[in-house]
Amino acid sequence: MPTLEWIGKEKVINHDKDVPFKMLDSQYTFDEKGKRDGVAVSDNMIIHGDNLLALKALLPRYQGKVKCIYIDPPYNTGNEGWVYNDKVSDPQIKKWLGEVVGKEGEDLSRHDKWLCMMYPRLSLLKKLLSEGGFVIISIGYHELHNLISICKEVFANFQIVTITVQTSGGKPSGGFNYTHEYLIFIVPYDFTANALGIWGGNERTPFEGLTLSTFDKTQRPNQTYPIFINKTTGALSGVGLSLQQQMNEGFYTGRKEDFVYDYSIAPEGTSAVWPITAKGKECVWRQIPDRVLSDWEKGYIKIVPNKNKTSENQFSVQYLPSGVIKKIKNGELEIVGHEPGVPTLCFGENKTVGGQIPTIWDRKEFFTVNGTKLLKAIFPESDKVFDYPKSFELISAVIAALTNSNDIVLDSFAGSGTTAHAVLSLNQKDNGNRKFILVEMMDYADSITAERVKRVICGYGEGDKAVPGTGGSFTYYELGETLFDEDGNLNAHVPAEKIREYVWYMETKLPLPILAVENADANDNGAFLGVCNHTAYYFHYDVGGATTLDHDFLASVKTVAESYVIYADACAVSEEFLTKHRITFKKIPRDIERL
Repeated sequence: MPTLEWIGKEKVINHDKDVPFKMLDSQYTFDEKGKRDGVAVSDNMIIHGDNLLALKALLPRYQGKVKCIYIDPPYNTGNEGWVYNDKVSDPQIKKWLGEVVGKEGEDLSRHDKWLCMMYPRLSLLKKLLSEGGFVIISIGYHELHNLISICKEVFANFQIVTITVQTSGGKPSGGFNYTHEYLIFIVPYDFTANALGIWGGNERTPFEGLTLSTFDKTQRPNQTYPIFINKTTGALSGVGLSLQQQMNEGFYTGRKEDFVYDYSIAPEGTSAVWPITAKGKECVWRQIPDRVLSDWEKGYIKIVPNKNKTSENQFSVQYLPSGVIKKIKNGELEIVGHEPGVPTLCFGENKTVGGQIPTIWDRKEFFTVNGTKLLKAIFPESDKVFDYPKSFELISAVIAALTNSNDIVLDSFAGSGTTAHAVLSLNQKDNGNRKFILVEMMDYADSITAERVKRVICGYGEGDKAVPGTGGSFTYYELGETLFDEDGNLNAHVPAEKIREYVWYMETKLPLPILAVENADANDNGAFLGVCNHTAYYFHYDVGGATTLDHDFLASVKTVAESYVIYADACAVSEEFLTKHRITFKKIPRDIERL
């Protein structure tokens, strides 16, 4: 598939790897008791700073752990005046730095700049995304097709679906009245959403019909075959050859469209069931023969008498969709046993709920004006707080449809803080423990973004318009020092514990505090990081001077492990000794891997 090309692409396609790694410096923690310094940090985060730098800084703690990412980047309408300020060394891009991106006629490269801004951010977001996670992007028509193109490149193994959202009563432009924007959903192919009442998610039995009416025997001959059902017990006793198998083995030599569903081939005591809809249309089964037999043994297939007495099929065959199987495996849907005499799972009164997301969202509560009204209620002292805030109901619907109670939600274009508001409110509603991470680069990150979240936590409004607080907390951060200075040495201003956390992550891809505490020997030296996969890690570092891996240091090592990795500025132990005792020496800073 051809990829989108633009000016500067070759310089930014791997730019996320060149972004300097910065520390996150906590400024304060806020909860129902107010703003407090020096208290334990919250799992919820609001970060002030360039989101490219902030996303990189989040990797040691959150790589592969964020379930839901929602972003609302600049739409590049030509009226926003957004700044492209990424520090790319190439002269071709460097000329853009710090320039306000203007209208089409004033800035003919603004679409290139927008793509250069978005691509490395999407690359870092993908690294933070958990297995089975989701990315949702709000966007207007100006960059819709460009964005879809680069999303297909960055998220090549994902399903990408565009949702049309009515967001206003109309915005006249160029002879057209624009009443909508878009949500791009980037989700796994086996994606199943949570059901929302606003879209009529109804409780139903977990089993669904196995027929697939959108295809016929000419299109999918390998899914065209008879299923044999025992007439006495109602159990699945076997399957016949598919149309494709019959053609391959020479049992059928005619045209596919002339193939006849033959009921007489059923073995004695059984009844053949062919893929035919309730309306009598010939179609195909959703699964190939081997999958049906396998799922029957697992209890995922259900056989029931056919209610349609005019059909030649005496039985109907049902199956459990992948989304239902996932709910069984993660404990959301309880199994109470098996149906008598067959492996079919029994769920009793337990029901599942349909969670299909429509591709057109036209509810008035999603209009942007509702976001403006809500901000006015939260900030009654201000006439205008924020331009075009997203509807709280819109973001709430996205998060409710995609997350479970302990998931992490990230918004790296946080704006007025609607995403955090939605997370806190949803937690309050279902007693969940979702966490949010917000990143906002503008100066209003504290005065508007964080301030809104404070008022949501504590409650806002007066009299009959008072809204109770959701409870919760967050820690506010600024971007701090870079880990490495311009010469590639460790920054002397970065606290040693931050460096230790980084080194441990680069070695294990795990957060330091958990394993370091669990594995540390009380008598071990201060350089000990922890044990992972039978290897003990040590970071022998002194900001005030050089350190050496020597026999005196090794005498202080108390933890017993199969092998050792030890960082120091120099090594005074022979290669033979290191090899004999399974010790790997890594030189500071040369051997510290860069993110």
